[in-house]
Amino acid sequence: MTKIVFTSCMDAERVPAQSVWDQIRDEAPDVVMLLGDQIYMDWGDLGGPEWRKLIAREPVEGLRAFATEMHRRYALQWAVPGFQALICGFGGRADPSRLLVTWDDHDYAWNNSLGVDGDDDHCVPQPVKQVARRLFGQFLEQLRGADQDASYPALPETWNAPLEDENTSHLFWHGALHGAGGPECLLLDTRWHRQLRAAGASILGTQQRAALRAAVSRAGAGLLVVVAGTPMNHSYQFSQQAWHDPHGFTYAEYDEALVSAQRPVLFLGGDVHRNVWSGRLRQTNGTLSRVVQVLSSGAAIGRIGPKRFAPSYGVVTLPATWATAGEVMVQLRAMRRVDGWQDDPAMGVPLPFSNSNWAETLHGEAESKVDAAADTEVLTVLCARPRTSGHRLYDGHAVVEVSNGIEGLDAVYKNAPLEGSSYAETLELQVVPGTVGSTARLQFQGNVHDGNNREAELHTLIGGAFERARVGQKRSVVLFIHGFGKSFEASLAQAYGLRQAFPECEPILYSWEAGRAGGVLAALTGVGAARHSAKVGVHGLSAELKAFGGAQAQGKSKAIEASSPGSLALSEALWSQGASFSDEINRVQRVVLSAPLLKWSEYKRRNSFAGLKTQVVVTRNRNDQTLKFADWIDGFGPMLGLEEGFDGASTCQICLDFTDSPRVGRLHDYLFLKINPAQSEINRRLMTESVFDPLQAVEEHLLRAENAGVFHVQ
Repeated sequence: MTKIVFTSCMDAERVPAQSVWDQIRDEAPDVVMLLGDQIYMDWGDLGGPEWRKLIAREPVEGLRAFATEMHRRYALQWAVPGFQALICGFGGRADPSRLLVTWDDHDYAWNNSLGVDGDDDHCVPQPVKQVARRLFGQFLEQLRGADQDASYPALPETWNAPLEDENTSHLFWHGALHGAGGPECLLLDTRWHRQLRAAGASILGTQQRAALRAAVSRAGAGLLVVVAGTPMNHSYQFSQQAWHDPHGFTYAEYDEALVSAQRPVLFLGGDVHRNVWSGRLRQTNGTLSRVVQVLSSGAAIGRIGPKRFAPSYGVVTLPATWATAGEVMVQLRAMRRVDGWQDDPAMGVPLPFSNSNWAETLHGEAESKVDAAADTEVLTVLCARPRTSGHRLYDGHAVVEVSNGIEGLDAVYKNAPLEGSSYAETLELQVVPGTVGSTARLQFQGNVHDGNNREAELHTLIGGAFERARVGQKRSVVLFIHGFGKSFEASLAQAYGLRQAFPECEPILYSWEAGRAGGVLAALTGVGAARHSAKVGVHGLSAELKAFGGAQAQGKSKAIEASSPGSLALSEALWSQGASFSDEINRVQRVVLSAPLLKWSEYKRRNSFAGLKTQVVVTRNRNDQTLKFADWIDGFGPMLGLEEGFDGASTCQICLDFTDSPRVGRLHDYLFLKINPAQSEINRRLMTESVFDPLQAVEEHLLRAENAGVFHVQ
């Protein structure tokens, strides 16, 4: 018998602790299949349009930025301990018949990416394809041969070198699983050759298409296993990525494979962030085929907004008699928060087959469920964005609801700055789980253009956050000013992430337009936009800061956390108000500037941070790739979150240097990620403790002291 474990979709930046690999290791598989999306190049609003514009405008440095970001994400995934232990402990990993690896859209280029060059935002230019293939090859080589605990190699010198044959993906494989005599298998690449959707369009290209047609049409040849990153048949809510969408388009290979099949075909795929049992697929005319589809995806996605995607994988056991007749055993596993690992969806009976067909009808259409709302607590939001034309400004209290969690809330607010003297809107958000999906409820506390009741509205809203902290026995309330490239939905998701990373804190989100992209791309394109929004939004943010500082703490610690260009917004608000609300702001226990995109001159200017009597903690990483690009493109420096020099104006000003902390590498955002024990504990104390004492942390071997208020995280 041959035991296969397959899964897909993992993101070490969002989910550095990935329990699924220990569970897979316990399965003791003969074959491991990683079916795409080993990284997510487009998390943080790094989408195709932004990358394409950058590379078109800055062909050399834009492509280098893409390569640098992709390499960094692969290195993060390799550094996940459980993943490394599984791969390095798997005896057959050097054998392509035992470790099968392919890519999908997020590790090929960007969301919904196509293999052709062209004007469509999803098309991938040839130079980008070459970079992606080089870096995927480096990752695959690391999987095949690296020792456990081996560091990930540097960006290869050949990262942008042309491929010898640019017309092939080099990922197609056709052979026997688990060595000679094992079941016949095809590993397909469904990205490199994928064309724009049009009549007769192809997803596989000439070589793969011919090989698939020949393999499925060999009458009576027994069981055939076909593996790919993209499902053959699945209905997507927001995109059409399968070979066939029941409500839309069909690639030429879909019906061709189903019509040509003269033997039982087991198709294994991923992509959809859940487990799916499809049974025997139907041709577009409704005829039942000999192709059975099983999908498993969501190995380590975590949650997107308030929705949690359960860690998942699939197990398939094939009989030694695969060429004649037998039974296929399929088990789909998911880890639920309450019940732990369980069969989801339950498969029930084995799948019998003969040498020419499946022995039963094998109807499917069962999917594992996305966990009910991962966070149903009320979230306090101050939204410094203008309403869209489809949502009028309300007088008094009003409610907006959307039926798919927080997805759809971007339609309420424009991704634009709130100009002039307008106030940010005071909101409360709650996601309510239902029998199918969940509903997001936005409760508006006041009118954006009416400042008459502004102080009362703010005190009511912020007071509610402190009361929830008291009832929930939390230690702190944190006013969170997010960084680059967050739409309204994306800023909400990050606030949920803050509460998930630090359950002892109650966040208050200040949502503002801080550029249109994230990560390295933001440093290249969004600094100017973020600076503009910071300047025009000072009126509203100043009011929020004053109300937050003056709120009754009810025994809870108060902290302000400003991430990346969030420090720009905070600096402008402090400077614009001068000493007029210093009493209120100094009632806050701590101001944390996380990887601040802030000039030294701005930090030190009078009536800004230098004038505060409260504790100010600056975090920096001297290898921060995003800030380095910002400095290079805009001549931004010397920069607070990057430069080595730190001369705190008072004893309450502290610099925490994360540069040499394990696995921080070139990261820009190292606040939310739990990448090593010392880093995690220091961040927890910053977010939750009423007193942060760096000298105590030195005694506990979490920090080592340098001078002038500088400490290095161990």
